[in-house]
Amino acid sequence: AAFFAGYALTQVLGGILGGATVTTSATYDGDDGQEREAGAAMAATAAAGGYRTILPLSLLLTGLTTLLFPAAAALGGPSWAAADRFCLGLLEGLLLPAAMAGVSDTTTTTEANNAADASGCEAISSGGSGDIKATASSLVIAGCYLGSAWAYLSAWFLYSESFQARVMEWGYAGSIWPLVFYVNGLVSVGCTFLFRDEFNFSFDIMQQQPAPSSAGSIDETKRAAKNDNNILQTTAIIWEETVSIARATVASKSGRAILAAQIGQGALLYSIASWGPLYLERIDAVPSSSSAHSVLDAARSITAPESAAAAAAVASSPISPTAAAASNAALSLIPPQISQALVGVGIGATADRMSATAGTRGTRRALQLASGLIPAAVLWYLSRVSGGGTADGVCSAEYCPSWLLSSPAFLLGVAQTASALSLGAVSVSHLDVATPSRAGSVYALGNVAAAASGSFVVNLFGRLLEDHGEMGDIAEGGGGVEFAVPFRVVAVLSAVGSLIYGCMVEAELEIGFDGNTQSAVGDDLDADGPSE
Repeated sequence: AAFFAGYALTQVLGGILGGATVTTSATYDGDDGQEREAGAAMAATAAAGGYRTILPLSLLLTGLTTLLFPAAAALGGPSWAAADRFCLGLLEGLLLPAAMAGVSDTTTTTEANNAADASGCEAISSGGSGDIKATASSLVIAGCYLGSAWAYLSAWFLYSESFQARVMEWGYAGSIWPLVFYVNGLVSVGCTFLFRDEFNFSFDIMQQQPAPSSAGSIDETKRAAKNDNNILQTTAIIWEETVSIARATVASKSGRAILAAQIGQGALLYSIASWGPLYLERIDAVPSSSSAHSVLDAARSITAPESAAAAAAVASSPISPTAAAASNAALSLIPPQISQALVGVGIGATADRMSATAGTRGTRRALQLASGLIPAAVLWYLSRVSGGGTADGVCSAEYCPSWLLSSPAFLLGVAQTASALSLGAVSVSHLDVATPSRAGSVYALGNVAAAASGSFVVNLFGRLLEDHGEMGDIAEGGGGVEFAVPFRVVAVLSAVGSLIYGCMVEAELEIGFDGNTQSAVGDDLDADGPSE
């Protein structure tokens, strides 16, 4: 909970700073070589874009925060551990919106730039000659899935019984659980320096606003950066930019469509992730996810002397059974992460090809409708058959004909897979409807909407289950009938969100594309400052 609270707070900030750039055409022809060097460095930084600073900053600090977690937990207990997770959320929240700002900056088509020139607005981007936005966006998200797969892989290896035995042979006598934090923290820090040539480490984005129009104004900019009120001024600018982008998104037809779709997506994915395993256990579709039942059954199957001997053996063993169980659980989570990464990249590439033939708007709408309506149909179907299943998890013949693949576990998998179609729809729309300086922030607002919706619906889901019966009773089996109403609530939210998106979203620039006004932080500024 602490992590997600911090994660939500810095989403929009990551988009704003990631999209902050300064384009200057001024020449610095003074005699002062240091002055010319400063001007050249500023221009180079401007061309790089703010995301090239925010990405390494987030990677480096999240790595260090991860490395500090074991010490925080050991020295300060739960409160310090929660504080560390909150800080991790703050720092990691910057990452994906800034990355999306970079995707927008590097994939906006030449045609869009020409349209901007024709309308008198600033050029949107200098790169790209074809529409590969969905492919690029899905690659970024696929990277997130592969990162999760690596984390699970490291946990599987480091917590395995064989590795525990090996490190003990090497003389290690400490706890095993911190190792996964050390390894992944070091990987994050290492990635920062491995890709250092792609990054800009100047860390002075806000001080670059606005760009000087003459050599003499460099000194003035330096003095302003040293002003005691600079931090307050910067904070005020960021706040104004956040409010401005939020208003523009809500006022935009496509912005409202994106928020509606993300609300539906958040409700769907958070609910399945949080309550899906309990549902499957409740209807006996899969073995219990808790090892407590198997341990209890095993204990009952042996005599008392044997049980005492086994307990003594476990107590004297240096191998952590909790870590070993976590290793097995992590192993089962690796394939889904890899498969989602592969599916996501495939969907992104397919969406770009569809856009070239059927049009961007039609492609976005069709994929999002499928992404929301198919899972909604699955959940509604499961809400009807809940309570009618048999012990082996196969639904009653009244609702599940023999030709239908009616395993609840399979159907939930279908719902999750179908939801991935949104990687070619709402997960890309911010690149269609917002300028590069705004795209990351619009994406971040959608993330916040999804997280808020997901958190609310997960809690509502739990309350509805509690209203039907005590949670302890739910775990004992009985058909899963108590999931009927929650499933229908989530199905409605998923369907409505996708329908709103399917009726409202466009493929033209609507946010941040104004020839009359430009923001102090987000948009490119020319050598003479904002255009009037």
